[in-house]
Amino acid sequence: MDELKNVKLELSISKKKELVLQHRVEELNDFIENAALPLHWVNGSGIIIWANQVELDMLGFSKEEYIGRHISNFHADKNAIEDILTRLVNKETLVNYPARLRTKNGEIKHVLINSNVLWKDNKFVHTRCFTRDISELKQIEAEKAEKISVLENENKRLQLENEKLKNRLREQN
Repeated sequence: MDELKNVKLELSISKKKELVLQHRVEELNDFIENAALPLHWVNGSGIIIWANQVELDMLGFSKEEYIGRHISNFHADKNAIEDILTRLVNKETLVNYPARLRTKNGEIKHVLINSNVLWKDNKFVHTRCFTRDISELKQIEAEKAEKISVLENENKRLQLENEKLKNRLREQN
């Protein structure tokens, strides 16, 4: 009888552990699916195998339009995606890698990519890619550069005008 009680106790403990693990898996799945950052996975062939909703929303694609396609279809710069995939295959971790992604409506999103690869038995399983949209920051930088250029040009114009005035004053004296 003691042996039966021990088996029942072990079974009960095992079921509790299984429930805790199942709950943890559900929480982690919820975390990545609903993270505030765009996330996606790409397999060793460059095919997108998973993306969260924020990634899809950022680019304007449905899951059916995005998942199963080659990642290069969404990069504005083919050289960049080749470089990214090469670095990841070579076991590099990318931190704030600048890239440009094309949205469904053709708009270009400036992003920073943070990514590395899940390896199992020395085989490339998939990337773990976090994408941060910095398009608004790039727009602000461009506007700032334009304003600086206008101010510099105006400053040069005023300096020339000032020199002309000085020369006239010298000529009058």
